[in-house]
Amino acid sequence: MSAVLTVSQLNRYIAFKLKEDKNLNGKLIRGEISNFTNHAKSGHFYFTLKDCESSVKAVMFRDMASRLPFMPKSGMKVIVSADVRVYERDGVYQLYVTDMQPDGAGALYLALEQLKERLALEGVFDESRKKPLPAMPKKIGIVTSTDAAALQDMLNILARRYPIAEVTVFPAAVQGENAPDSICKAVGYADKRGMDLLICGRGGGSFEDLSAFNTEAVARCIQGCSTPVVSAVGHETDFTVADMAADLRAPTPSAAAELAVPDTAFLYGRLNAFEKALTDGFLNRLDEKYRRLENAEKRIKALDPKERAQRLKEKFTQAEKRLTAAYTIKLRECGGLLAEKTAALDGFSPLKTLIRGYSLVYKDEKLVNSAVELFSGDRVDIRLSDGAVSAVID
Repeated sequence: MSAVLTVSQLNRYIAFKLKEDKNLNGKLIRGEISNFTNHAKSGHFYFTLKDCESSVKAVMFRDMASRLPFMPKSGMKVIVSADVRVYERDGVYQLYVTDMQPDGAGALYLALEQLKERLALEGVFDESRKKPLPAMPKKIGIVTSTDAAALQDMLNILARRYPIAEVTVFPAAVQGENAPDSICKAVGYADKRGMDLLICGRGGGSFEDLSAFNTEAVARCIQGCSTPVVSAVGHETDFTVADMAADLRAPTPSAAAELAVPDTAFLYGRLNAFEKALTDGFLNRLDEKYRRLENAEKRIKALDPKERAQRLKEKFTQAEKRLTAAYTIKLRECGGLLAEKTAALDGFSPLKTLIRGYSLVYKDEKLVNSAVELFSGDRVDIRLSDGAVSAVID
């Protein structure tokens, strides 16, 4: 008669058998994640791996889970490396996952997309947080490797376009495991040195070469910098989280140097144009003021009492001359008329009559017009042309 096993003994025996089976250790299994749980306290991942027909429970302990460059989630298709084991308490088998890769997409690429999504939700890339670049920076800092060819390109462009700026290089490792920390330290140090503008980046390279600029630490360091930052990573087609966090993204390091500063030749041209406009405006304004001053002087002169008296005197003299001339003409006219009237009146003068032999008889100083006015014995005065005589009427 066979021995009677307890449930625990049975589950332990099956677990032992599965553990001893080399075909069930380190297997690669493809499936879709469902019911994913990231246990907050333990840090373990619990989920179900399924395909169109079946499913199996799976667990990934914290030590393994913390090494993943991305965060698994339900609906994600993955390939896991796992050992098949029995969970003795429940008597069910499950997968103990030691590694995980996205099925169809690289782990680094997926991790990058997840990082972008998370930082975007936190507002790290918001346009409202981006600082404007100074129009004419006096101090420019460059955070990059001193061995980078891109550094010399940037220095040459800055010296040609804007030689008046003071350029300081803050060395940093831009590739390798320590690169993110080196970049953050250089940016933080430059931010405290009173720079007006920072250019942070490196030349082109592979996705892995640019990985330092796709880290959360570098993105947050650039976004939190009080100095405006221009990101200049790789070639035009490269796009990193550092570009998204920076205040301005340049397609290349050379383009960053051009975007960071104005062209002095252009500034001189504008300065000359402003100088000409200012000079023309000043001269026009000066001419206008002179005209207004001349008009004011004329008005003041017109109100001057001396000038006014002189004008009135001149007017009086002219009026006097006109009046004298008119008086002379009028006097001459009146004299001629008087002579004419006198001649006409003289024709009617009694004296003329007396000269012709006539006389005037007065009685009591009254002219006698008729003989009936005289009586015998009246005394009369007779006036002749050359004198007068007295007579008595007989």
